[in-house]
Amino acid sequence: MAGIKKTGRGRLLKQDIWLNELIDDYLHGTMTPPRSGVFHPSTLSNTCDRAVWLTFHGKMPSTPLEPTLNRIFQNGNYLENRVESWFQNLGIILAREMPVKLDNPVMSGRIDFVIKHQEFGRIPVELKSINTSGFGKLKGPKEDHQLQLQMYLNMANPKFDIGTVLYENKNDQKIKSFLVERNDKQWDDILTRCFTIQEMKEAPIKCTGAPWCACKNVTIEGESYEF
Repeated sequence: MAGIKKTGRGRLLKQDIWLNELIDDYLHGTMTPPRSGVFHPSTLSNTCDRAVWLTFHGKMPSTPLEPTLNRIFQNGNYLENRVESWFQNLGIILAREMPVKLDNPVMSGRIDFVIKHQEFGRIPVELKSINTSGFGKLKGPKEDHQLQLQMYLNMANPKFDIGTVLYENKNDQKIKSFLVERNDKQWDDILTRCFTIQEMKEAPIKCTGAPWCACKNVTIEGESYEF
């Protein structure tokens, strides 16, 4: 048969293009940006004020959801389900996807898990997956993950004093977890940033985020921006 190679072991090797395309077509979708007029911890963990402004003011457009990214999202959901089963079997789970909110500025989010910790009592857990390279470098939580958990600690009612970021290595499923204490100064800085972005009439012209920052895909008519 054309296009099929026979190996020394007699196996036939050929890409199944039909199946690849069938699955990819099924997983194509659209990513809808978060609701405007609300700050979200996952968005605020981005250091780019331009991206946060565009999201808050409803200027961030819907974007295609590529099959590969959809599979990554689904793996994240599977990871959450596995960890939930661990916590349940250990008898320490108190909540999953616990909603938290703030009225001024308007802020909304969901805590991955709340567990009963042997030493600290009731604490939130932020779950993250990371590849081997990044996992090996972890000496503490990544800054954006620490920032996200810091917001959850302060948005909860009553506030949490401490929480943990739990990492799983995507490649070998090893785990690391790091405690994060509530920091009032950092929380004040987050609130100040929110109020400043909320009052800005125009988007910042410079992207200060990572090379893959979503704001690089957005242009506003008449503005002069820098990447």
